[in-house]
Amino acid sequence: MQVLCHPSDTNSDILCPVCKQGFRLFWERNDIELQEAALPGIFDELREHHSQNADAPHPETPFNIPTWSGLPQFSAAALLGGAA
Repeated sequence: MQVLCHPSDTNSDILCPVCKQGFRLFWERNDIELQEAALPGIFDELREHHSQNADAPHPETPFNIPTWSGLPQFSAAALLGGAA
């Protein structure tokens, strides 16, 4: 399931387990059980950001998990999750 992660200093849905950066989450699907099942993978991806770039680990703009090559605002998670 795709999720759009929008960096946020307020109203965060989750915090990076490494640096505590906050993110608002916009989900492709509204099923709570699927969202809860996807959380470990999201946290793993946020941890991976730190191993790839310790100085600026997370993008400053919204990004998708799993990675999507298009513009984040046009991803299924953004459109179906109401990020627009």
